[in-house]
Amino acid sequence: MGPWGNEGRRASRRAGGRIVDETGERFIPGTAGSIAVEHQHRYAFAAGLVAGGAVLDIACGEGYGAALLARSAARVVGVDLDADAVAHAARVYGGTGNLSFEAGDIGALPFADHSFDAVVSFETIEHVGDPRAALAELKRVLKPGGRLVVSTPDREVYTDLLNNRNQFHLSELSAAEFGAELRRRFAHVVLCGQAVGLASVIVSAGGASAEAAGEPDLWWLHGRAAGRAPLPAARPVFLVAVCSDTPLDALAASVLVDSGDTGTGTLAALEARGNELAGTLDAVRRQAIADYDGLTRQVAALQADAAEKDRLLAGNERTLREQLRILDERQTLIQAQAMVIAEQRESHQSQGRRLAEKHEALASELDRLKRRLEGERQVREVQADAAHRQQLAALDAECRALRERNAALEQDGAERLGAGLASIAQAERLVLALRDTHGEETRALAIRSKTLRQRLVHCVPSSLRRLLRLNGRTGRERRAGAVAQAAAQRAAALLQACLDQYRDMRGLLAAPLGVVRASPVEAVAETYVEAPAEEAPPRVPDPQDDDVRLLESSALFDRLWYAETYGVEPHEAARHYLDTGFRQGWNPSLLFNTGDYFRGNKDVPSDHNPLLHYLRHGIREGRTLHAAGAAGAFSDRFWRYGFRGAPAGEAGSRLHG
Repeated sequence: MGPWGNEGRRASRRAGGRIVDETGERFIPGTAGSIAVEHQHRYAFAAGLVAGGAVLDIACGEGYGAALLARSAARVVGVDLDADAVAHAARVYGGTGNLSFEAGDIGALPFADHSFDAVVSFETIEHVGDPRAALAELKRVLKPGGRLVVSTPDREVYTDLLNNRNQFHLSELSAAEFGAELRRRFAHVVLCGQAVGLASVIVSAGGASAEAAGEPDLWWLHGRAAGRAPLPAARPVFLVAVCSDTPLDALAASVLVDSGDTGTGTLAALEARGNELAGTLDAVRRQAIADYDGLTRQVAALQADAAEKDRLLAGNERTLREQLRILDERQTLIQAQAMVIAEQRESHQSQGRRLAEKHEALASELDRLKRRLEGERQVREVQADAAHRQQLAALDAECRALRERNAALEQDGAERLGAGLASIAQAERLVLALRDTHGEETRALAIRSKTLRQRLVHCVPSSLRRLLRLNGRTGRERRAGAVAQAAAQRAAALLQACLDQYRDMRGLLAAPLGVVRASPVEAVAETYVEAPAEEAPPRVPDPQDDDVRLLESSALFDRLWYAETYGVEPHEAARHYLDTGFRQGWNPSLLFNTGDYFRGNKDVPSDHNPLLHYLRHGIREGRTLHAAGAAGAFSDRFWRYGFRGAPAGEAGSRLHG
């Protein structure tokens, strides 16, 4: 039908309200020559195949073909990429009710799937870059069982045989390729060929119908003799195919005859054909001359190039020989270096083996030295222990000698101590009297306290004694006991003062013997003499003492188990758990789990000791010792009070198991 794509826009222009073709690719009604016969014959051939259906005409161009199809079809839509051609076709042929025109691209048609009963596309797919995609798009808008009538030039005839070089054709197909692409998409394909020539038609003068006339009797003129159809006059230039997914009827031969008056049309056709062939021959001749001139120039250039290359080769041969010699020398040097590297690698490996052996020998020697040092250390320890024992034995013997000497000295000074002993006896009697006085005072206070309690109890009715808890010690009795205890403490202090006075007197009496007792081993002897007790500095109360006492009084803290489990001293167990143990997640006993208490009581800060918190606050607040489901079978009463409720021989052995 005409060029499709950018070439289609350049192929025609408007002149005085009429589309004028400038390339010969698009047929415009009124144009003489074979182009009129071939284009109009294709539409006449297709008109009988699409009768009564909705038809899409792709690349409708000027619109004459769509108007011809509209005579027999129910509805025809003409589509062209050139907006000017679409506007011209709508203006010229738009008066027909079943005919419309739209602008569109064959690569993306503006129609839904399965929209048309038949699609007509003449001389279109060779103008697109991908004819296979164009055929797929035509199949998309075709209804199931619909017909596609499509044509394209045969590349083997149009281009190869007739030597046509069409600049607007982007993808030409041969007959075999065209048929294969169509059969890949349609179940039934009838491939026809179109050739343009002169025709002589003999028909019935009485106007008999085509059905009565039967098959047409076609003759083709070959040189001087005529041959019967279906022998073609020549290989067809154009391929026309009818495709469908439903079976197709056999297609009769179609002939278009130019019926111009007095043979003018035939002569014009012959003249046009002759001019066309003469133009083709001139073009072929010019192309052959141009090709010959180009080949001549290429041969001359190749000869000059070959001469230059020969000269360069002659000059480069010496350079090549020199480079080969240098390469040989380098290869020899590389081989020598490789041998040196191999020798060095072998040397390094042997050194590595020697170092490994030396390392093993040093390791064994180190182990032997360690064992030897260990043995020597044990021997030295045994020897040192024996020497220490000997020294202790010598010191013991010397101490016994000193004791005997002191006994002798004391016996000698017994007479001198007589007067002092009398004073000491008097002081002792004073102390005994004071102690008796203190005992009597204590008994008197106890008797008085008991008498007061009995009087108070007899004054209260028996029904109120149990309610007021008067069966035990009263507060007054406890206060009386405290007074008695204070008196006892004062008496003990007085007694201690008397004893101190007694010690001072004894020291004064023994002073004359100090010169006799002096000896070189005085420092050792003094260790066996009771030295006077030094006055202890005043003790500062520790805030943790109360916490330690509270922990040690609870059955939930097992001092011995904690010391054995975590490797601390027993007397430091409670203080260690208060300061460090609970932060490391250690447990005070088998009865209390530090982590469970924190998990069961989320509001307890992590820097508070959990057992101390439970004894001070948790018992009163009714808190649980363990997380949910971990309390075990121990009674709530035992856990709540946290004191040892069983004798140490029973509960202690069972809990520490």
